[in-house]
Amino acid sequence: MLVPLVVRSFYSMMRGVVSPTEWAMAAKAAGLPRIALTDRNGLYGVPTFVEACEKAGLRSIVGVELVYDGGRAVLIAGRKAGFSAISRLLTARASGLASFDARAAVASILGEATPGDLFGLTDDEVLLNRPQGGDSIFALVSPCNRAAWRRLVATGRRPVATPELSFRDRGQREVQRLLLAIGAQNCIHDIGDDSLDPPEALWNSATLAAPPLASPWAAPSALVPWLEEAFTSNALIAREALCDPFSGFVFPRYGMARTASVVLHAVPAATAPCAAPAASSALLHALVLEGAARRYGEVTAAVMERIDYELKLIESKGFCDYFLVVKDIVKRASRICGRGSAAASIVAYCLFITEVDPIRHNLYFERFLNPGRKDPPDIDVDFAWDERDALLAEVIEAYGPEHTARVANHNCFRSRSALRETARAFGMPDTEISSFEKSLRVDEAGTLATADQEWKKIARLSSSIAGLPRHLGTHSGGLIIVPDSLADHVPVEATGSGIRVTAWDKEGVETAGLVKIDLLGNRSLAVVRDALAAIGERGLPFDPDNWHPIDDADTVSLLARGDTMGVFYVESPAMRLLQIKTGKGDFEHLVIHSSIIRPAANKYIDEYVDRLRGKPWKAFHPLLAGLFDESYGILCYQEDVSKAAIALAGFSSADADALRKILAKKDADARLQEHWPAFLEGARSRGVDEAAIRAVWDMMRSFSGYSFVKAHSASYAMLSFQSAFLRAHYPAQFMAAVLSNHGGFYSTLAYASESRRMGLRLLPPDVNESGWRCRGEEGRIRFGFCMLSSLGKGAAEALLAERDRAGPYVSVEDFARRNRFERIDAEALVGSGAFDSLLGAQGRASGQPLGRANALMILLSICAAREGRASAGGTSGGAPRDLFEEGREAFALGKRQAIPSQPIPGAARKRRAAELQYLGTTLDSHPLELWPRAFATPRDRAVDLRRSVGRRVRLLGWPITAKPVLTASEEPMEFVSFEDETAIFEAVLFPEAFRKFRHLLFEEGPLWITGLVENNRGAISLTIENLVRAATH
Repeated sequence: MLVPLVVRSFYSMMRGVVSPTEWAMAAKAAGLPRIALTDRNGLYGVPTFVEACEKAGLRSIVGVELVYDGGRAVLIAGRKAGFSAISRLLTARASGLASFDARAAVASILGEATPGDLFGLTDDEVLLNRPQGGDSIFALVSPCNRAAWRRLVATGRRPVATPELSFRDRGQREVQRLLLAIGAQNCIHDIGDDSLDPPEALWNSATLAAPPLASPWAAPSALVPWLEEAFTSNALIAREALCDPFSGFVFPRYGMARTASVVLHAVPAATAPCAAPAASSALLHALVLEGAARRYGEVTAAVMERIDYELKLIESKGFCDYFLVVKDIVKRASRICGRGSAAASIVAYCLFITEVDPIRHNLYFERFLNPGRKDPPDIDVDFAWDERDALLAEVIEAYGPEHTARVANHNCFRSRSALRETARAFGMPDTEISSFEKSLRVDEAGTLATADQEWKKIARLSSSIAGLPRHLGTHSGGLIIVPDSLADHVPVEATGSGIRVTAWDKEGVETAGLVKIDLLGNRSLAVVRDALAAIGERGLPFDPDNWHPIDDADTVSLLARGDTMGVFYVESPAMRLLQIKTGKGDFEHLVIHSSIIRPAANKYIDEYVDRLRGKPWKAFHPLLAGLFDESYGILCYQEDVSKAAIALAGFSSADADALRKILAKKDADARLQEHWPAFLEGARSRGVDEAAIRAVWDMMRSFSGYSFVKAHSASYAMLSFQSAFLRAHYPAQFMAAVLSNHGGFYSTLAYASESRRMGLRLLPPDVNESGWRCRGEEGRIRFGFCMLSSLGKGAAEALLAERDRAGPYVSVEDFARRNRFERIDAEALVGSGAFDSLLGAQGRASGQPLGRANALMILLSICAAREGRASAGGTSGGAPRDLFEEGREAFALGKRQAIPSQPIPGAARKRRAAELQYLGTTLDSHPLELWPRAFATPRDRAVDLRRSVGRRVRLLGWPITAKPVLTASEEPMEFVSFEDETAIFEAVLFPEAFRKFRHLLFEEGPLWITGLVENNRGAISLTIENLVRAATH
């Protein structure tokens, strides 16, 4: 049989339609020993394909079909050097240089390749007639280019016969037509057949047949010997081609950085291209011992024993340089949080990569690294979100762009985008597409409930492209560093935003053995950093070198109450409710709680709470006794799945670890089911009854897609404690930092409300008092200019720089003369109250106070005069008309509108409305007061709900966050958090109420909520029965 050497998958992006795994399975079913993957202009699918072939028991062949003006060439790797040559070629092609000549580049690498490194297959007669290439270049013969066979004979090159494969069934040509239309932003009817791969590129057993020659290989007798030679060449290439292009792990080397933050003893980083292994080992030992002295003071025998064990294992596996490189990176940042399984390592702790003592907190090192583990360690580090990008740029510059790149994401069509793009390709206008989406329904048989045949066709075709990759994106933080040229290992190209990325995603680089370092952004690290800086600037009592938040009673109490808005990792409604139910705020319980909260774990959470509160319990089976006592017998962490599989079903450590690894995969539940027979049989053989087996297996399945190792949760719990300590002891500085960093689970409005509930006074931005960030001091928070979403950062920095240069602004006119600004900037500053102090001072001096509307007119007038216009004109459409309209009229009449000495209710309402628009919140009161009629209506209050358990209530609430979920029967429902002026309250929209009322949550503003108050283990919630939007008047 012929081995297919030209095979295109859906990684021929925006053209291919078949997955690499499908091709591997088809080859296995046909009895083929090997099959190639040669996607168009890319190696994007190689890792997936290699894994699929290995799983199917096939030998993979990897290459690329390089398509260029006037021709194409298929390059197949014969050895690793050939694969590297292909990778370098694709990297050069992606560089976008006008001087890149693909045909010449192919001729060059084939000419320079050592025989056997690379095979070139082409029907480009120009390339075949060039002198380069020697025995490495073959004339490509396939049923798809039959018309060129005689011309190919004339080149004198050795022929090679192969099927060309693009489709598994004939209907997939229409899917390819659709992809080409979407890619060209064209109508599908304008994509002609000549743009598609030919019909002969269809999987067909006849094309795999060996001689005697029959259709589709039938040829005139004169060509028969030539074709027989072509079949022989197919067997030669199939036999000699490289099977696996990945050879072990590729680690960075310490000392290769142009600027290193850790001094390499005896081998200076500036002079050594990379450290010798012995030097790296010696340096790692020295740094760990130095760090141990700082961490522990007195290094006990237990600490030294653990250090020795880890260092010997790290050295034996050749990982010393990896740890040193990560150490070099983290030393470049102000605050970091090492996380993941690396937090179980005392070496990482002593290198200050992680912040949790693994001995004190009993963290399982073997989950991170063990003698039998084949894959490399994976160290993930969080950095302050606003420092991360600069840090990445610094690291890439330090280690050299030729050695580094970010990890890619393979961005795929989702169902919604697939439907929209398909409809556009059929010429549907966006308005009609949106209308169809809103009315989209699927009947009980799973078919689209519409009578429109064209929409049915659109929906059918769109489902064919959902899940297909369409372009590269950038992984949130993955970085690859190698000691040699990265392009030797993987093609590198720029995304649409200009970031250099690998051709493979995180799973792909892992398969290829390229060791990834995750450098991720974390807003809470910035919150802690900013709060500590503010504490230091204010000279408040605080010793950062003697800071032990996990031992602080006030912090533990705050966490136990669930009083945690703004506190990292424990502020979500689910976590706050769990804290309230358990009443536990110590470190050990917080680690459990942050791990046990999983989408599929609700029944286990309830059982955990009951057991914690005294319900008698025992292990599911005596074989599990003692394994999970710290979490009251409930499996909680990823490693618990491995422990249960070993203890209950007799899995080997390797098999149990493979089971654990599945948990993080996209198709975790389906892949877990593959292990069920072995788990069932293993547990039965140990005398475990069926009920216990299924109970434990169901608990293990609840980890699918979302679970953590204990070390990861412990790392995050430490950051939670730091956040909670700052909230408990320095509330103004902490909440100012939370607001400034615009992160967390909630909106600015919700955090502002929480600040008021904490007794903090909120002050507007001020052109003389504010900086870029919010500032907390003595029971109040002064908003910074970062809170003004419509004020450009450049404008804010300019006004701050001018204030630093020439002193405070003395009047609105003074500000306007000293700064250049856009109209939208003026409206934001005035509407937010940034000129209120100046207006008050000017009013007191003149005896006639000025209003915000007058300030806006002054600013716009001077702005207009500077630009040479006759008048200021109107403001942009975003300004609230009722706030500024009177000011415009007063300015036109040459008079100033005075503000009453006691603000009238209408004026206060306008001020608050402007604050809500420009700051995202009101300052001195809750935004519910902007709905005066509803606000004054008799109603129940959130703060009193605990006294209303079991009865129906009616509240006025503002939705602040929501989480849609599916019930066990796959029906949608939603958990919603509301607040009124007194407190936050949690509510539930069960499926029937969800269908009726969910649309009301799409718009901002207050709702009347009617429902039944319930108490679940001490946590109060409201089951919603009715929702009505509050009237505006």
